Amino acid sequence: MKQIALITTVLITSTLTIYPRIALSQNASTYVPGYWQPKAQAADPKKPIILKILNETGTTLSYNLVPEAERFLPAGRSANVRVDLPNIPGGYGTVNIYNESLLTYEYSAEDNVVTVKVKPGSEATDHKSVYISPTGRIYSF
Repeated sequence: MKQIALITTVLITSTLTIYPRIALSQNASTYVPGYWQPKAQAADPKKPIILKILNETGTTLSYNLVPEAERFLPAGRSANVRVDLPNIPGGYGTVNIYNESLLTYEYSAEDNVVTVKVKPGSEATDHKSVYISPTGRIYSF
């Protein structure tokens, strides 16, 4: 009889302690915005990532996937850059997008297509490169 009571108590207690509960997350009080925060995320970094560059600056942009040759993108046009992380030494990609003006980048991502709208910028938002980490996170520098 004592064994049955003990087993019942153990089963009830273990059920209560492992029962899943909903937990609400909160923003970290230590969050600091900046260039070190990812701007977008590719869905699967093991597959090729397409970086779609939209030139909304009004002037011609220069761009290249390091270490490839420099290319030019006229105002109002777009270009696709294929970034295949598994085939790049170090497993990360850097795409330079620049001209003599101050630039800012706006991101959106769908699956492995990451769109970068390049617009006129300011000292606070001046960008010249897109960095793609081995985990598929996208950063601006």
